[in-house]
Amino acid sequence: MTAYAVPVVNSRDDVLRTALTILRQYGLADLSMRRVATELDVRPSALYWHFTNKQALLTAMADTVLSGVLPRSDRMRWDRQLERLALDLRAALLAVTDGAELVSISQASGLSSAAIGDHFVAAARRGGLSARDATAVRTAVWQLVIGLTIEEQTRAQMAGIGALPPSDREFDREFADGLALILDGARHRLPAS
Repeated sequence: MTAYAVPVVNSRDDVLRTALTILRQYGLADLSMRRVATELDVRPSALYWHFTNKQALLTAMADTVLSGVLPRSDRMRWDRQLERLALDLRAALLAVTDGAELVSISQASGLSSAAIGDHFVAAARRGGLSARDATAVRTAVWQLVIGLTIEEQTRAQMAGIGALPPSDREFDREFADGLALILDGARHRLPAS
């Protein structure tokens, strides 16, 4: 009787977890479907049962990174909630190698199901901003968080391989100052009572 090897069947969560592990260890440039498949000891084509292409995998990874960024209590002041969302978003991105780049790619594709942008708009609207101003606040905060975090993560990686000396920039201070300026502008746009 001939024994046949039983193929290993990985779940969608196995593929996603493995891809996130590769991202954390090596970064986005070293993440490929082939590498994920190799780590799972399957052929790359096996991954397509779960993700139609690499962009779908990247989007699922980004949505996982963003899954913990949730609105706080509605009892919290609207501007404090915006600040908290921005801080939580930045922390989530910094927790993962190339997290900001991953999320930026996912959001640009339009495939993400993460509702973080909606949370920003809802908090701003609750504060009394018009729909247009609330959308502008979302855009400004999003661009501050993503752009500055990409710079910080890229600079750290370049310093890590010796391509540049460590940065003397105070990214946390720059972020706090930029966010304060956006929130001050948002408060200024509130209708007069």
